Amino acid sequence: MRSRKRALVAIGACILALAGCSEAPAPEPISTSTIVLAADGSFIQYRVEDFDSGYYQLSELDAMIRQEVQDYVSGASGSGTVAVEQVDTIEGNQDQVMVALRFANSHVYEDYAAQVDRQPCSLFYGTVGEAIEAGYELEGVLRDANKGEAVTAQQLQKLGDRHVLIFEDALQIRCPSRVLYTGGNVRLTEAGYVDGTEGEGLKYVVFK
Repeated sequence: MRSRKRALVAIGACILALAGCSEAPAPEPISTSTIVLAADGSFIQYRVEDFDSGYYQLSELDAMIRQEVQDYVSGASGSGTVAVEQVDTIEGNQDQVMVALRFANSHVYEDYAAQVDRQPCSLFYGTVGEAIEAGYELEGVLRDANKGEAVTAQQLQKLGDRHVLIFEDALQIRCPSRVLYTGGNVRLTEAGYVDGTEGEGLKYVVFK
């Protein structure tokens, strides 16, 4: 089988574009790598990559992606852990392709990235309480998304059931509800999305 790397030049390892984190974001077409979060812990990864249409047929890429997912799911515990949502070129740009995969949770995503993509990465999606139990240090890193004020230890204790996304790759993010706090090199866009495409280190998004 022809090398996937020759067909796709990845914009970045484990690039997730996490899309819009407001309660009613203005809908915008996805044109960069994005992850759209759902309230139940699942999410869709929209990975936008360069596509060599002169070397690869889109149908070949689609078949290869679906086979990779099928092989992974058949070897994973439980079914429905990963599903193919879309494999298509970007509208108006035949030199880029969008591969959209739905993941049951962030643990599945990390495992899939390591086993299938051979690009290990770190991404946590759960509650603030679960993140603290997992060893993430949130005190001193979160700031109010509107006021910019640092979250105190007392405030952090009250955020246990809020959802948090912790990631380190260059990503854009769309959340299922309003963003409350952020940390690291992220910013809110005018459309209400979280832009974490710049800077290094862990990045944090806490939402309702």
